Amino acid sequence: MTKQRITLISLAGLLVFSLLFGGQMLYKRNWVNANILEQSRQIPGVVSAKVVEVNGQQELDVVIGRITDLRQASAALSQLAGARPIRFLDSRNAKLEQLFNQMQFALQEGISRGNFTEMADRVSEQAEKAGVKLHLAMDSEAIYLVLNEGDAQLVAVLERHGQSRFLPSEKNS
Repeated sequence: MTKQRITLISLAGLLVFSLLFGGQMLYKRNWVNANILEQSRQIPGVVSAKVVEVNGQQELDVVIGRITDLRQASAALSQLAGARPIRFLDSRNAKLEQLFNQMQFALQEGISRGNFTEMADRVSEQAEKAGVKLHLAMDSEAIYLVLNEGDAQLVAVLERHGQSRFLPSEKNS
């Protein structure tokens, strides 16, 4: 009799645990992601946003369209993301990637040395020489860079203090 009772209680506990776990998964997938998607669409330049799991860690992947104020969009997305890091998915091309890689020297030097005026001048000069439109902004947390060439756009948020709030942006596939 005791053995049957223990088996019955164990099965009931397992069933309750399974239902709670399944309910939590449905809640996260349906309500949280839908809420994030709805709120993200209200941010200018954001097409969509969703929480994805990569290597056991959650991140907020944000598909952008034509973004004009990356600093403002990043601030709004940071509040929406909570503790999750943010990855922008943009419409970059090979030329913009190559230019951004060349700009890294000036950008990283500006961050490490604090010579932001010189950094901005050098980056602007490189963009102008390549025939690419540059939008550069900065606050106490990060440097916000947008490169535009025709329909292609590359965005990058370079954190000044290594907060790990923003992951390297990637091409939207």
